This record gives sequence, C-alpha cells and structure tokens, in this order.
Amino acid sequence: FARSMDNSSGPVLLPTLLLLLQNVSSPKASTPRAGYEMAEPPPPGAGSSRNHSLVEYGLRPGEIAAASVVWGALWLISVLGNFLVCLVIHRSRRTQSTTNYFVVSMACADLVSSVGSAPLLLLQLSSGRWMLGSGVCRLVRYIQYLTPGVQIYVLLTISIDRCYTLIYPLSFKVSRGKAKRMTLVSWLCGALFASPACFLYGSNSDHHCNFFLPNSWQGAASGVIHLSVLLLLIPSLLIILYYQKLFIYIWRNGTEDTAGRRTMSLVSRRKAKTAKMFFIFVLDFLLSWLPFFMVQLWHPQETDYRKSSLLFLAVTWISFSSSASKPVLFYIYNANFRTGMREICCMWKYHRNNIYTITTSSRTAENNHS
Repeated sequence: FARSMDNSSGPVLLPTLLLLLQNVSSPKASTPRAGYEMAEPPPPGAGSSRNHSLVEYGLRPGEIAAASVVWGALWLISVLGNFLVCLVIHRSRRTQSTTNYFVVSMACADLVSSVGSAPLLLLQLSSGRWMLGSGVCRLVRYIQYLTPGVQIYVLLTISIDRCYTLIYPLSFKVSRGKAKRMTLVSWLCGALFASPACFLYGSNSDHHCNFFLPNSWQGAASGVIHLSVLLLLIPSLLIILYYQKLFIYIWRNGTEDTAGRRTMSLVSRRKAKTAKMFFIFVLDFLLSWLPFFMVQLWHPQETDYRKSSLLFLAVTWISFSSSASKPVLFYIYNANFRTGMREICCMWKYHRNNIYTITTSSRTAENNHS
C-alpha cells in the first residue's frame, strides 16, 4: 500500500513543489484564492490629501438656501442703494455739498465691498470650498478690512467737519478741494492699515480660504495693532470725542422758549440735524462691524469647519448689513436726497433742461422764503 502511494503521489508532488518554489522566489506572481481581492496599499500621504482636498463645510441645503436669500437681498439693496446715492448727488444740484462728497466716498467703499467681496464669500460658503486660489483669497479678505477702514476715517473726517463748522462757522470752512483731499487721506489710511490682511490670510492645499486670523504671534500682533487699534479703536474714540464736544455746544447754546423747550436758530438747527444724522451713521457702523473685529481677535480654531463657517457667516451678515442700511438711513434723514431722487425719476418723463429749471426755481423760492 505504501509503495502504491509513493508511486501514485510522485507525479503529483513534483509539480506542487515546483509551484511553491516559484511563489517563494517571486511573491508578486502569486494569485489570490477565489473569493478574495487584492487591494494595493495607498501611497504615503495619498489618503490624507484625498480626504482634505475637497473641504466641505457641512452646511445643510436649507442653511445654504437661507444664506443665499438673505445675502442676495442685502446685496441687492446695497448695490442699488449706494449706486442711487452716487447718482443722485452727482446729478441733483441741491445735494452737491461738500459734506455729501464724504457720503459718496462711503457709498463707493460699500460698492467695492458689494462687488468684490460679498459674491465670492457666498460662493465659498455655498460650494464648501475655495476655488479661486490664494491671491484672490487675500484680495477678498483685504477688501473686507478696506471697507470699514475707509468708512471709519471718512466718518472721522465728517465729525471734524461738523464739529468745527458748527462751533467756528466764520473761521472754519471746508471747500470742495479740501473735501477731496480729506477723502483721499481717508482712503490712504484705510488702505494702509488694512494691508496686513494681505499677508495673514491665504488659501491652503485644502482649498480653504481662512475665515479667521492665524493662531500665531504674528496674527495676534497684527490683528491687535493694525486691524483693531489703528483701523477701528483710535478713530472710533476720536469720533465719539468730537461728537461729544459738538452736542455739548449745541445744548449750551440753545435758548428756552416760553414752554421751557430749548430752541435754536434755523441755520444751527439744520446743522445740528445733519450732525445727528451722521452720528446715527456712526452708531450703525459700530454696531455692524464690532462683532466682526471681536470674532477675528477671539475666534475658535478652524478644526470644525461647520462651526467656523456658521460663525463667519453670522458676523459677515451683520457687517454686510451696514452697506445696505446706510442708503436707507440717508433716504430717511435727508430731505434733499429724497427730492433729488424724485428729480432723477422725473428725468424719465421730462428733459434734463426742465429738471434744471425745476431745481433752480425751487432753490430760488427757498432762498426767497429764507
């Protein structure tokens, strides 16, 4: 029986041994057993780059839809409102004063933010990634700081103009040339102090444009010194001091009538009303932009993209609402602007020469009554 086994197994064992020797010498040539699959191990770093190459912020479709609707409404009001402010002040002669030149400057800053920043931010949040590269990311973040920087220094210029025009009406007067130079200085200051944003932000390999300042000593120092103190804190304190001086002067120089109410002359009353309107502009600006600057200084780490994106969306909504609210406030508190808008609307019905006649006659009648 043993001899028969040796004789019968000899031809079978020899090919088997040859196959085993071949598999040991060349393991790549071995074939897997039936029912198993060979999986190649991923190259080093391929798994992590695949997981993070497309960053999704985790926003739900309903949240993206709500953000798009609110952001679209604010964008439409901001673009149309600020464009109308520039158009009315340019075309209507009753609104062409040196103070309104500062208003045009703020409207232009809001238009820059509405056109160059807001649509790209909404695209980033809705798509869940940044697709435009590091250079455009730095530009968008720079515009986010440029707009409040320009506006806070324009508001500071307006506060100086209103304060000294009302307190020293004979010795202080802002001409058109002086107003243009003051506006240019405001833009230069805003552009200079917002420049660190070009170096602190950027888009990394994860296709993500950073929401907040980097967690480093450079980010903290630049955020505190340049972007907060020079761009917001110092001009805001100066504005408050100037308006405090102005309102104290208005209160002390008012006279009381028989009913015990304080009254002023017609000219002083108009100037005081204009000063109150611009002080409301200051309050609207501070309430809208303070959350953005505070979150940039004390922000969470961008490890949870959903929480970071929701927080960034909230503070950007609040700050962008300032661009939409200023034209509405200017329409409510400025009667000349409302009249200028009616004149612009009448241009569709009448010729421009008739508009010039209407404007000139209304100004002549106003001077005769005064």
